[in-house]
Amino acid sequence: MNNIPKHVAIIMDGNRRWAEKKNLKKIDGHKMGIETAKEISIESNNLGIKEITLYAFSFQNWNRPKVEIESLFNLFYELFEDKSKFFSLNSFIFNPIGRIDLLNNVIKKKLINLKNVTQNNKKLKINVAINYGGIEEIIDTFKNLVNANINLEDLNEDTLRQYSYLPISPSPELIIRTGGYNRISNFLNLHNSYSEIIISNKLWPDFTKDDFISILNEYQSIERNHGK
Repeated sequence: MNNIPKHVAIIMDGNRRWAEKKNLKKIDGHKMGIETAKEISIESNNLGIKEITLYAFSFQNWNRPKVEIESLFNLFYELFEDKSKFFSLNSFIFNPIGRIDLLNNVIKKKLINLKNVTQNNKKLKINVAINYGGIEEIIDTFKNLVNANINLEDLNEDTLRQYSYLPISPSPELIIRTGGYNRISNFLNLHNSYSEIIISNKLWPDFTKDDFISILNEYQSIERNHGK
């Protein structure tokens, strides 16, 4: 496959709706969603994609019912355990982005530990957006600029990126949203200026590697001229 994007970002929407359709608990939808994320990560690496960003938990998701949040974070605890085999067996790099410092100490420690033990891995880089918001990233980026005493008269795109959550990542050429809704949902606002956005009507747990390849084929047919 030619013209593979270097960086693909995914809004993994539809876990809860998938569970409701099957008369299951919402957490069962999230469990299946994690399995889908693993499958798409492996396929991304196989296809030569260098980096993916997965929207796992937004800053606004704290408005969800407390019991659902607690169950979801229990899933995160398991996935982000130091002994997690998924990242080590596949030599994937784990990079959490978002307001990580505001999370509780237990999960924060797991996130940092997993980041540290995978930083020298050689294959796919997986940015996991957790406690993340695009507007919040812009705010935090400007705080970083102020703290670094950057002269705002000298501010340019490269400097802005340097102080963002993704300082060394290329902007995503492609953003995929599952679940059928046509909105960006406060995702990667600093990085999506020229991203192609393709919507899948599939709910995330039903999204397959064949669906992924189909979207990549659609992406390859798009002429990208960045406003020229």
